[in-house]
Amino acid sequence: MYAFTGTVVGVRCKDGIALASDTRGAAYYLVLSKRVQKIFKLEERIGAAISGSSGDIQSLVGLLRAEANLYRLYHERSISTKSLAQMASNLLHGRRVFPYIVAGVISGFDDDGPRLYFLDPVGGKLEEEKFASAGTGSTVAYGVLEQSYRDGMSLSDGAKLAAQSIRTAIERDAATGDKTVVALIDEKGYRELSEDEVEKLLK
Repeated sequence: MYAFTGTVVGVRCKDGIALASDTRGAAYYLVLSKRVQKIFKLEERIGAAISGSSGDIQSLVGLLRAEANLYRLYHERSISTKSLAQMASNLLHGRRVFPYIVAGVISGFDDDGPRLYFLDPVGGKLEEEKFASAGTGSTVAYGVLEQSYRDGMSLSDGAKLAAQSIRTAIERDAATGDKTVVALIDEKGYRELSEDEVEKLLK
């Protein structure tokens, strides 16, 4: 029985990226877990928000962290978001016959500013200028994002929008539920918000 995780969101802002997810793991009509991790730090200023099969997510994240560490070891600097997203795309495309059951976003803050990439299960990679969402509640989340996104948003406003889009997905999608998790990426690095900070965003 596969554990499918609900909804993830990435919002690109003028000064960084906001990632958000729920924490439910579900299979068919059964909630298998209420604290599934879907947001991950891959490098100092790169993160991912991935929805799909829990085992496949963990495997993919492990491979991407290893690639990022190897790049730093050989080149003595961090890999760019674009390059790590391309590696993820190559890994997924190489397994397209027996694909990882995942979809999501890889995002980070590079020397030329924030970057946001959407990835599908067979390696399709699209750079998004505004926002991206994946998972069972993504259609609901997209409705909130389309309605409320504004060009030039600050990171704090983007974090609020990302959190609210997940909360709306929790209300409408059965496979999305439990807590809302938010992480921010800017020039200072990757940081996950505390539960109290997330609660303030949802008020």
